[in-house]
Amino acid sequence: MKQFIVLIAVLPIMMVFLLQFSVDQVNSEKIAYIQSVVYSAKEDAKQEGCFTEEITERIKSEISQGLDIPEEYVEVIADDEVKYRYSKGEGRLINYKVSVRLDGIMAGGALLGISEDENSTIYTIDSYTASERI
Repeated sequence: MKQFIVLIAVLPIMMVFLLQFSVDQVNSEKIAYIQSVVYSAKEDAKQEGCFTEEITERIKSEISQGLDIPEEYVEVIADDEVKYRYSKGEGRLINYKVSVRLDGIMAGGALLGISEDENSTIYTIDSYTASERI
């Protein structure tokens, strides 16, 4: 009987560890999706010479719809001044930063006493690319 009581007490905690593998896989797929959207937008920005308003809005809407999150969770900060291919030094680099809030990064957060705010993270891609606009 003592072993049964211990099993009932320990089983929920053990299940959280098993569920975390699934949550990690889901989070990995979300990150891969964000990376693919940003990569595609970066390639378009290279051709345009900057991140246009259209490209920035497309990033927000694609990530929002693909991950089923509000657009407010997606923040895009990027150079909107046209840069040219033959500029010298860093004058041809297009800087961009895309931040996305991801919720539910831990399985069983409520069971472990983790609040919803603590059970979220901001995934950020902060990089640059060289302009190809002639």
